[in-house]
Amino acid sequence: MKRDWELIRELLLQIEALETGHHFYPQSVGQHCAEAVSYHIHLMCQANLIECSQHHPWNGAPVAIANGLTLTGHDLLDGIRETSQWQAKKAFLQARSGGITYEGLKNAPTADSMLYAASSGAEEGHNGHVYN
Repeated sequence: MKRDWELIRELLLQIEALETGHHFYPQSVGQHCAEAVSYHIHLMCQANLIECSQHHPWNGAPVAIANGLTLTGHDLLDGIRETSQWQAKKAFLQARSGGITYEGLKNAPTADSMLYAASSGAEEGHNGHVYN
């Protein structure tokens, strides 16, 4: 199964919105089936974006359940929460590296800094720093 950053972002938003004491069980989200959601919860747990616990149903394989965001998950979501930020970072990473990675999202410039650089005539150096 392929990693889907749109789904990861949506899951981060939904998990953040949980009330205290509630958990997010893998279920269909938009066009994504419960199996895809479960896989992405597992990936997010591996990346330390969310806190997880294992549910062991009597009739199937263990299922990862999201209990909440970690500090790392909150930090990532803060950088991609707004649709404009998300779209700008996706476009930037696609143009620069041809794909989206966790490290890329963490280190990509914000939409505001990209707009400032474009409007001020600044040039971006090879290491991602903006120079005037």
